[in-house]
Amino acid sequence: MRRRRLRRGAVACLALLAPSLSGTPDLAGQSSPDEVADDLFSESWPFEIGETSEYAVLFGPVNFGRMHLRVEAQDTIRGTPAYRLSMEMKGSIPFYRMDDRTVSWLAPDPYRSLRFEENLRQGGYRRQRRWELDHEALAATRQDWNEEAEAYLPHRRQRDLPMPPGALDEISYLYLIRTLPLEIGRTYEFDRYFEEDGNPVVVEVLRRERVRVPAGTFNTIVLRPTIQTDGLFGEEGQAEVFISDDDRRLIVQIRSRMKIGGVDMYLRDFERNEAETDR
Repeated sequence: MRRRRLRRGAVACLALLAPSLSGTPDLAGQSSPDEVADDLFSESWPFEIGETSEYAVLFGPVNFGRMHLRVEAQDTIRGTPAYRLSMEMKGSIPFYRMDDRTVSWLAPDPYRSLRFEENLRQGGYRRQRRWELDHEALAATRQDWNEEAEAYLPHRRQRDLPMPPGALDEISYLYLIRTLPLEIGRTYEFDRYFEEDGNPVVVEVLRRERVRVPAGTFNTIVLRPTIQTDGLFGEEGQAEVFISDDDRRLIVQIRSRMKIGGVDMYLRDFERNEAETDR
């Protein structure tokens, strides 16, 4: 369980990219997602196929490796168009290596996750599984990869688990958060994570700060996201996420202090598909 929670925090740190919405409602104090979330979504996506962000990852003073977040393609899941979002993390320290790939299929209308897939290789630990999210039945089913069948097969117990309306996975949940109006002093609380123990997710908008990272110097808005885990964004970590204070809303820097030590991520590069950008 602890490994899964730490992983959830690692995924969460990289999905706050792209523009905030113009013309969103004026939300004072703390806002309930059930009341305002649908109003916050743009009629057009705040990201484009082909976008890639690259981050340097440090554990304490040690350069651990790289993390990439990509909007890879548009797929169709059970007859519904969806964007395929991926997060990949590769790195190593003495006696430990990580090579992870997590994929989310995100549908726009309404905004919801259709599928969430993990292929994790962390030291001697291996896991390859996915979740199918059925929004008509409001149920999630876990499937594990079976080497003999060369296919995903339903888990014996974790089938048709209740999930909230508009349920989101780790990556797509934070694509929602990135669209919020980032006004200093605001707090937002969400209860749409498909596994109950991850709710609520709370996002506090703290301050503005100018920072320098390998990709350049940025004026940023600093957020404190809190997920109900003991990982990167758990309450003890007091993580801070630095978002560029411009139309791109890039994640520029992440800082967190946990029991296992400090974790820092710095933007190294950001690319957009030129064909998409020129539309």
